[in-house]
Amino acid sequence: MDPLNMSGLVAAVVTPMDDRGDLNLGIVPQIVDHLESNGITGIYIAGSTGEGMSLTDEERRAVAEAYVGVAKGRLKTFVQVGHNSLRASAELAGHAEAIGADAVSATPTGYFKVSSEKELVEGLLPIVEAAARTPFYYYHIPFLSGVNLDPMKLTDRAMDRLPTFCGIKYSDGGSLHNLPLLEKVGPGLEFLAGSDEAYLMAVAQGFRSAVGSTYNYAAPIYDRVRDAVESGDLQEARLWQSRALEMIGAMFGICGRSSLKVMMQMVGIDCGPVRRPIDPASPEQIAALRAELGKMGWFEWVGQDSQVSVR
Repeated sequence: MDPLNMSGLVAAVVTPMDDRGDLNLGIVPQIVDHLESNGITGIYIAGSTGEGMSLTDEERRAVAEAYVGVAKGRLKTFVQVGHNSLRASAELAGHAEAIGADAVSATPTGYFKVSSEKELVEGLLPIVEAAARTPFYYYHIPFLSGVNLDPMKLTDRAMDRLPTFCGIKYSDGGSLHNLPLLEKVGPGLEFLAGSDEAYLMAVAQGFRSAVGSTYNYAAPIYDRVRDAVESGDLQEARLWQSRALEMIGAMFGICGRSSLKVMMQMVGIDCGPVRRPIDPASPEQIAALRAELGKMGWFEWVGQDSQVSVR
């Protein structure tokens, strides 16, 4: 099966909620319009940024339907179906294929963790079989999944065992240098960089596309990094990557992981609070983050009105 052959930025989208913590999917068209207008080429649904593991299976299906329905023909769609129950994961994969998702992706199980590449691939097989006509991308994110197996051995085994295996969403910034080895083991497969903090390294390594949280509201920063690398201006590339790091440092330093959703307010789209166990940001934290972003020049960097209303 051919990979999607993505290029550019894929946004790991948030799951909008109301103040009670219920889904607020009426905002999805506004989110997709915003991403498309900023040159985003695809969306990754119900992953870490989308709080997929904090949603019920029914909610995950509803979120996938909302995003795939609005993005169809505009942005490529990846639906993340990883679950502690492989049967539930397979059901989510089958649903993703039925609604027309362009790709299915999955983390490994997180409670009972696999201990070998063989065990991992055999666990992924039911997911692949449930969406037999849809490209599959393994989601390698060891710092959250706790599974850090050899991606080269995984790729080699998956190519033989998983008919729809098309590549890896590679969210391990410390080993993005593995791309040449991955491409040697899996010629023709697609590897998507998954570390916003290491975007410059990813571009320099040759990753054609990247999936990330902060691309939702800071795509112009990362576009400047890639443009500078491609024009041979490494000083300019370093400047814009350092600005991305300054933004991320402020986000996590002030609001923690809830900042991944708080930042949507900074571009005028209120996607509501995060769901526990993530600690929601207080109004004071949100105001402090906005002030810090203004001080560093972030609103000018992304072409955003600094007076946009936030709560």
